Amino acid sequence: MRRSFFLSVLIAVIVLAGLIYFLHQQNQAFDFWALLIGDVLLAAVSVVSFSIISRGLAHENPNALIRAKYTGALLKFFVCIGLLLIYVFINGRVVYKPSIFLFLGMYIVYSALEAVPLSKLAKKAQ
Repeated sequence: MRRSFFLSVLIAVIVLAGLIYFLHQQNQAFDFWALLIGDVLLAAVSVVSFSIISRGLAHENPNALIRAKYTGALLKFFVCIGLLLIYVFINGRVVYKPSIFLFLGMYIVYSALEAVPLSKLAKKAQ
């Protein structure tokens, strides 16, 4: 299960990087490097969150799973907010809003990629 998750995250990184490159070629206002860095960091945070939650699933105490899920969600949330704030302050508060929406869309993609294998792991653990 973990191998398929890592493979799906790798494929998502490549596909989203291609999408970012395509959008940047169509409209130069899309910040290529900022979105690419955000893509890679979201993938890394999703992998870390997945490992934290999967360890929580293996624990006997059900509270460990809840703590792991909250830890993963808050980790992703604060990394996203931090990246968005850094992006806004570096660009002097002149940002292209579709870039921010694309970044938030990437957050949704990685959250979905993480949720599907975790739900399968949870069903096996029961």
